[in-house]
Amino acid sequence: MPDLKQKCKNTGKAFVVTEWEQEFLKKMGFPLPVLSPDERLKVRLAHRNERSIYKDKCDFSGESIISIYAPGNPYTVYSQEVWWGDDWDAKYYGREYDFNRPFFEQFYELQIEVPRLALMNTKAENSEFCNTTTSNKNCYLVFGGDYNEDCMYSIFNMHCKDCSDLYLSSECELCYELIDCEKCYNCRYLQNCNNCRDCSFLFECIGCSNCAFCVNLRNKQYYFLNKKYSKEEYEKKIRGLNLKSRSGVIEAKKEFKKYRLKFPHRYAHIINSENVTGDNIVNAKNCSNCFTVWGPAEDLKDIFLGGWNLKDSLSCDHVGHKGELFYESMACVGGFNFAFCTFAWDSHDVYYSDSILANCKNIFGCVGMKKSEYCILNKQYSRDEYEDLRKRIIAHMKETGEWGYFYPMKYSPFAYNETAAQDYFPKTKEEALAEGLKWHDEEKKEIGSGPEIPDNIEDVEDDILRKTLVCEKSGAPYKLIENELKFYRRMNIPVPHFAPETRNRIRFNKRNPAKIWKRKCDKCGAGVATSYSPDRPETVFCEECYLEAVD
Repeated sequence: MPDLKQKCKNTGKAFVVTEWEQEFLKKMGFPLPVLSPDERLKVRLAHRNERSIYKDKCDFSGESIISIYAPGNPYTVYSQEVWWGDDWDAKYYGREYDFNRPFFEQFYELQIEVPRLALMNTKAENSEFCNTTTSNKNCYLVFGGDYNEDCMYSIFNMHCKDCSDLYLSSECELCYELIDCEKCYNCRYLQNCNNCRDCSFLFECIGCSNCAFCVNLRNKQYYFLNKKYSKEEYEKKIRGLNLKSRSGVIEAKKEFKKYRLKFPHRYAHIINSENVTGDNIVNAKNCSNCFTVWGPAEDLKDIFLGGWNLKDSLSCDHVGHKGELFYESMACVGGFNFAFCTFAWDSHDVYYSDSILANCKNIFGCVGMKKSEYCILNKQYSRDEYEDLRKRIIAHMKETGEWGYFYPMKYSPFAYNETAAQDYFPKTKEEALAEGLKWHDEEKKEIGSGPEIPDNIEDVEDDILRKTLVCEKSGAPYKLIENELKFYRRMNIPVPHFAPETRNRIRFNKRNPAKIWKRKCDKCGAGVATSYSPDRPETVFCEECYLEAVD
């Protein structure tokens, strides 16, 4: 069957539904999408709160907890110990399906009543201020990162130690401000680098040591501005930069940003992969319009951040770990046949459900279930009753126009600006409210302009730990913790003048968007599908020309 063109219901722009998609949807029993891939991603991300956390109380025990739900919200929120325990049963909240009302209304009411997990933070040791994480030790404000130790202020960092301010980096130690890096040691201000040590300000470098202000180098030592120096000459140049001071770092960042433009940029980061389009893809096959996918991964389309043995899936984000047949789902891992789900783990045949954690099967429209099967709206049925009612509900959802759609953004448990959607599809407060979405206003504190922060880390005294600092960009108050100050002193890094969330957003904005443009290689003229838009200033090379250009 040929590819089809659809018009997005929200934007009016045309998008293509490929032959593979049509076959996939037919197999899954869903209609053709009426929203473009970007619009579908926005709706899903509007249900994901990664970094907005609050102090609250458990609605079961009354104990103080850290929660992703702001105080005063209408939801019932339990601490992790209570939620995972045996003192409550999600089936207690089960109810009959009402064929006189839309499904989404009934599902939203169930979401409000069924106790919700305060944080997705499992197997944590002294790491209570983290979310969507597992197996961290002595970590603080790490989001989406797993198996880390002594890390702070980082997002999607994996197997790292003694690091701060990382984004999508793994197996790094003693590192600061890294973006898309792997296996680096004692490094600062790197992006898209692997196996580097004792380096500062690198871009697209591999296997380098004692290098600074370099681009596209391979296996070099004592290089500065892509030029070889003796050890003594190199160390003298580094001392002259005064990177212990904030003024020195600001000037270095400004100059390195301009310097990078002198070199060709790789059209996409696609490694050991076959028949794929997108960016940041490793060990994958037959993947289209995918971004940040770690293989093994096969037969995917419109996947954002996933992999690890994910296959045969469409239009999902934050998914994988031996997952198969996923559609329009977010934060689902280790299962089979998920559709329109959020946070469904190690289960199968789960539809239109939320927080289905651990060994469930044949679940429809449920919230907060564990080790259950044949349930609809949290009510238990026999197998025959379940299958009959499920068919009737699907027919009803087709009549109401709900079948084949993800839950509306207005039913998200979070305010739009609390969610990952605000990162990728930002809205103003006025725009969000006009669309019927929630908005969370931070409590304003009158604290003035904040204390003066010494320019050089060597001049910072311990009393800064008792002071409330003020972000120079957002005006938000923030404080340093003791381990953080020790880290800055150990790494000779100046105290940041931006709050942690501002720093997160700055790093996020340095990555290319999760979009593809068609343009030509600036050397050979070959067509490429790249995340560099045609109006960007970078020189973009195809893979062959880029590999010829690197040193």
